[in-house]
Amino acid sequence: MAKKKRVTRKQLLKEPDEFLTFSARAIQFVANNQRAVLGVVIGVVVVVLSFAGFRYFSRLSERKAHAMFEQGRLYYLAEISGDKTAPAKGKATEQFEKVIKKFPSTNAARFSLLLYADMSYHRGDYQKAIELYQKALDAFSREGAIQKLIWNGLAHAYETKKDYKSAAEYFQKITDAQDEFMKTDAYYNLGRMMEALYHPEKALEAYKKVVENYPGSTGFRIAKEKVLRLKGTPVTSESS
Repeated sequence: MAKKKRVTRKQLLKEPDEFLTFSARAIQFVANNQRAVLGVVIGVVVVVLSFAGFRYFSRLSERKAHAMFEQGRLYYLAEISGDKTAPAKGKATEQFEKVIKKFPSTNAARFSLLLYADMSYHRGDYQKAIELYQKALDAFSREGAIQKLIWNGLAHAYETKKDYKSAAEYFQKITDAQDEFMKTDAYYNLGRMMEALYHPEKALEAYKKVVENYPGSTGFRIAKEKVLRLKGTPVTSESS
């Protein structure tokens, strides 16, 4: 029998991480298709990323944690798809909490925080969603793209609680970032928050960013109308 060639740690480090590579591609897809991807929070992206996670988790000896996370993810999908059957109800929460408590330092726990936060948002438990998103921020402190998704989730959760100031702060974090990922919607939403806070000048500034920099975006036409109204210019069919 031929002797199996040993792969050194140095060689492994040179190879691209399959999960991180897939994550980057998925996030880039969202960035390039923002007109089609209009989810309020981050669930869909995280669900997509989780499909690539098994090999990543198994390589890090997280099989047990990942198995529990995967079961929770399936219950989560059943719940958000409208399945009201008894077996699915509450099971996702149970699985995610187990992973977070029993395997807090694993990647499965990090993704459990994200899906649990998203699920809490969809259930209308906005305070719970905020608490979980805050924990997820710490867990993903070195992954900028995912942090932006979490900021977006936090902003929408705060908005539902009518805490427009906090919501605006998180939308502002996205607009202040160097890359363009999620900036279009963030500027538009920042404008809405500034209107809610009775800061018309700041709202106008945010809407102008959409009009000037993102003419192909979903919110372009509405932002253009907002700019005209805030300037005191009558809106006509030609101007819109």
